[in-house]
Amino acid sequence: MRARRGFATLIVLWVVAIAAVVLVSVQRASLGEAVAGREAMARTRAYWAARSGIAAAVAQAEYSALNGDPSGPLGYLQELGLVAEGRLDGSVFQVASENVYGRVLGPRDAHAMINVNTMSRDALMTLPGMTEDVADSILDWVDDDDDTQPLGAEIGYYRAQAYSYEPRNAPLRSVEEMELVAGADPILVRGEDWNLNGLLDPNEDDGDASWPPDNADGRLDAGWSGIITAASVGDSLAASGEARLDLGVASAGDVASRAGIASDQAQALVDYAQKRSDIARMRDLVRYDLRQIADLANGAQLQGSRVVVPQGQARSNVASLTTEELARVLDEVTIASETAGAASIPGKLNINTCPAETFQYLPAIDPALADAIIFERESRPDGFTSVIDLLAIPGLNRARLAGLYDMLTVRSSTFIVTSRGRDIRSGVEVEITATVDRSRVPAVLQEVIVR
Repeated sequence: MRARRGFATLIVLWVVAIAAVVLVSVQRASLGEAVAGREAMARTRAYWAARSGIAAAVAQAEYSALNGDPSGPLGYLQELGLVAEGRLDGSVFQVASENVYGRVLGPRDAHAMINVNTMSRDALMTLPGMTEDVADSILDWVDDDDDTQPLGAEIGYYRAQAYSYEPRNAPLRSVEEMELVAGADPILVRGEDWNLNGLLDPNEDDGDASWPPDNADGRLDAGWSGIITAASVGDSLAASGEARLDLGVASAGDVASRAGIASDQAQALVDYAQKRSDIARMRDLVRYDLRQIADLANGAQLQGSRVVVPQGQARSNVASLTTEELARVLDEVTIASETAGAASIPGKLNINTCPAETFQYLPAIDPALADAIIFERESRPDGFTSVIDLLAIPGLNRARLAGLYDMLTVRSSTFIVTSRGRDIRSGVEVEITATVDRSRVPAVLQEVIVR
């Protein structure tokens, strides 16, 4: 009898032990699931906070574009900074970027960098650490043929790699794509900004403690990615916020009304674009006086940079455009045939927002002119309102400015928004980097990266 009782006691103890183990396991699993659930909720809150930062930037960018940047050529950047921070229920977000002074609120201006797809070989060779073979290989990567530059690489080289691939033979779509180009060094491309988020992260400012290599000076050296971009695009919206008028199809009345010029002046512009579509370019409106434009529309020929009127053809007597009128014309019109067939138009460099050092990577702008542009910019608290304002620089005439017209602008249409959302209770963070294109409305997110 006692043996039976002892056996029963043993069974009970065994069951209790098993139950305790099961209970502990269930509790641990439940605790793990609860922790995971809290972390998931925290990450979700942080994610949507970061998304809110992107949405706020998009909304402000669209508003400024539709209303013609009412605060001026620099005011819209300040307005983007005003919506760069926010608080939600249990989370916060911040949109920030780095400039020469350190971290600032607001997105990066893609037009403060040079679009790599517009750079010549000479321009590429000005980049720090650039070599002739890499410069040629970049040109081979973006051109639409399989002909190799003297020191470049084309499809045969890439197919011969252990993991074969092919060059795009079209414009680069991102700076990191340059790392696929033969000979391109990621260290040169990224510098200290290893994740290409445009921010100086802790691991990018700790010397040799962690990757990547950096000098721990509290400033972000982003290598080529801080100088060049592939994100900026041409602006299809006029300064007024409306779609640009195409001189190739627009009526003289529409052009006169939009640009605030006389009807005969508008007719000269329209005739030039429509009758001489083979040579008509927007930069010609800067290079030539309106009378010369009218003469070209009526059959005059170009000999070098001279406009030669055939014998017997009367010269035009249309009134010349004032600098203010010319600025309005350039703000409101375009010649679509100039870029016909292009999938996208690379953006220009914004002379209001680019660092002074950026001009050294444009061979067409010598140091003296670069200094003069910066001096003139600093004398204008509200910034340049038109590239025509550069004519105020002594020695810069219309012919030279026309040569720079395809490179420079005073407005930006593309921004790189890095938004960090943080769950207040747990401290969990989510970072989203999005490229916002407001060259048309509604704005388009060209690229979105979640970290």
